[in-house]
Amino acid sequence: MEKKAYAFVFAGFFITEKDPQEIFNENVTAEDMQQIEDLIKEKLFKPGVDVALAPSVVPPHQANELLQEFGRVIFSQGESNA
Repeated sequence: MEKKAYAFVFAGFFITEKDPQEIFNENVTAEDMQQIEDLIKEKLFKPGVDVALAPSVVPPHQANELLQEFGRVIFSQGESNA
């Protein structure tokens, strides 16, 4: 069977008084990224799945919608589906 690539998204947010360009670690190495990919691969997916990551910040005009969706996901986890 041929392997196919599928996009997936982690949604989260950070809180800071600084501009986003000022808060990211500039010393992240290829080895650091590989460790993060390996951790996600191991913890999130079943064996046989490859993972590649490209970190980015959501543009400000999309952030509000993303945060609302993120809040719905977080706060609905405690609700029952009865």
